[in-house]
Amino acid sequence: MTDSPHTPQSSAPPRSGGVRRDAAGRALAVAVQLLPPEQREWGMAMRAELDAVTQRDERRRFATGCVAAIATRPAVWRRVAYALLPASVVAYVVLWSATIDWAPRRWGVVVFAAVLAVVAELGVVGPLGPVAPSRAARFARAFGYLLVGALAVELDVSIAHKDNNDLTGVPVLSVVLAVYLAATLAMTGRRARATSRSLLLGLAGGTTAAAAWALVVLLAPPIPPGPGFAAALTAAGMALTILLTPRRDPMAALRAALIAGTTGALLIFNAVVILSSFGPPDLIPSLAPHALTPADQLTNSRIELVDPYLWLLLLGWFVAVGQWMAARSPAAPAVTAPPPAIPAEEPA
Repeated sequence: MTDSPHTPQSSAPPRSGGVRRDAAGRALAVAVQLLPPEQREWGMAMRAELDAVTQRDERRRFATGCVAAIATRPAVWRRVAYALLPASVVAYVVLWSATIDWAPRRWGVVVFAAVLAVVAELGVVGPLGPVAPSRAARFARAFGYLLVGALAVELDVSIAHKDNNDLTGVPVLSVVLAVYLAATLAMTGRRARATSRSLLLGLAGGTTAAAAWALVVLLAPPIPPGPGFAAALTAAGMALTILLTPRRDPMAALRAALIAGTTGALLIFNAVVILSSFGPPDLIPSLAPHALTPADQLTNSRIELVDPYLWLLLLGWFVAVGQWMAARSPAAPAVTAPPPAIPAEEPA
């Protein structure tokens, strides 16, 4: 039996779940993904209404109106800006590095920035995002971006101005900082189990450790030539957060301690990098041969000072791996009451 000329035909075949595959449906689906999670149900309702419209022109007009309504949301524009920012940073690094003569060094600098940009992107539209709605989570994520970003800029500039062709540290540093950033994003994401108290205690513990290190260095210079004292203070900051966390929640204490460890390691390493380049001479320990002139000794000591503290960065990397794993560790199983005992039958 053939169809009558007057039999209405669907303008687009529905896909599984009742959502059509035409351009209007795809455009609305993409726009809905830009909505924050708390507004996603509103977007799904619009998709359901669009699925009930059969005429192609009507579907196009309805989808255009819905996309325009979504585009008026400030949260959507913030999400788009956050998603484009990492790519913009990489584009800037590509342009900035054009003055580097040796091609492998230039593309090493670009790849270093691109790896961190990919991780940052995962915190916006990937499995490490979006950020949890609490102010503590937003502050902790912004602070983590600041620490990793500042260190990335310092290391990228250092790589660009190296006077040798050794680039073996580029992939290592890329992985190390990528894990630090991923751990921060995982701990502050919407699906993370970290409480605001754990986040703030962790940041406070790590900052206290770094502040204590800076105070000792400024009052009793020079900077220690090895990372032992810095590592001990970082461990003390981790222990302090455990003591300040309620003991009824051991996972909260663990998360706070891990955050303190990564924060302290990053802050102290950042301080060493900055002070080694711009600190006064009395802060720089003598690490160069005495046969050199005093000016050359100071210059070489500034360069050599950072290398031992890479061990502190590596220790913090192991802590960051633990932080990443603890961000979504399963909660303790609920304790259920035992079933009531069945009374024994009395003998007849």
